[in-house]
Amino acid sequence: MTVCRMVFQTAFGYAAAAYVAHPFQLHKVYLPRQTRNIVMDDIFNDFEIIEGHHPNIDILVKHMQHYFQGHPIQTPWAWLKWDTMTSLQAQTLKQTAQIPFGAVCTYQQLAQNIGRPKAVRFVGSCMARNPYPIIIPCHRVIRSDGSIGQFGGGASLKKRLLALEQTRAS
Repeated sequence: MTVCRMVFQTAFGYAAAAYVAHPFQLHKVYLPRQTRNIVMDDIFNDFEIIEGHHPNIDILVKHMQHYFQGHPIQTPWAWLKWDTMTSLQAQTLKQTAQIPFGAVCTYQQLAQNIGRPKAVRFVGSCMARNPYPIIIPCHRVIRSDGSIGQFGGGASLKKRLLALEQTRAS
């Protein structure tokens, strides 16, 4: 697939977004990495990149940068690409987006919230494949024993994000 990309700096490192410019549609958000080159490698492993720009990406970048400074982010529902997911995956991610800034939810609670109390592993799989981390806050989903569980950006980043939110929310 061919997409445009925007790499931007945050308080946590270099992040990125892959998107189609016309009509604007966000395909994937990349969590912060230590260097610009690392996040660029991640993008090039997933997509063929073309030149292009849409003003919505500037809005998204500003919102993402504010998030990493400790402010909640509004989910830009109309910009997200859902047609590559099953309806249950989409439902799970939409339910995840309802977890308030500064709060957490367990994989078990999320499975119950989607009406599938035994689908805990499915929920974990959806979190692992979430194309919109931060926007769909999969980092707010933890294990039933209170441990943080896994995260695509690593346990350290998940802990930092949860701490940032809990500090700002209280």
